[in-house]
Amino acid sequence: MLYIIAKKYTQALMDSGSDLDEALNVLKGFSLALRDKKIIDIIASPFLSKTQKEQFLLESVGQVDAKLQNFFRLLAEADRILLIPYISNELEKRLLARKKEYAAILTTKEDLDSATLEKIQSALANKLGVKLSIKQKLSGAEGIKLSVEDLGIEVSFSKERFSSDLKHHILKAL
Repeated sequence: MLYIIAKKYTQALMDSGSDLDEALNVLKGFSLALRDKKIIDIIASPFLSKTQKEQFLLESVGQVDAKLQNFFRLLAEADRILLIPYISNELEKRLLARKKEYAAILTTKEDLDSATLEKIQSALANKLGVKLSIKQKLSGAEGIKLSVEDLGIEVSFSKERFSSDLKHHILKAL
């Protein structure tokens, strides 16, 4: 639900004509600040008015252009300040998509070396015709999975699935 609302605010921000790279930097900075429990308590406090929360938000983000200030005022008025991390992620995805740059997640059991990651990255980027950056994530499952969420691509290979398919094929042949 929060992602859907964040997409609407992201679209409004993109349509505003403000500097999107600057907006992304400011949103990322405030998203990091929102990881602090004290700041979340201040923003979620029922004892502070919306204008006080708006003032706190504008002081936290510092000096930005007027359109971006109006965007933050809108978030404060609608009591949507806690959506900023979601808006930041969505804006980053859209800006990367404009540049045809995508992020892929490689899930493996063991940590792969950088040379192997580079080979996978270059091969998949050439195949898809886009710029790609791979982030590795470790998991306990046997096998490997590569997913590019923004493109809707997922490739996986697991030991259990291979064994199961092989057994099924052998039994079917008999």
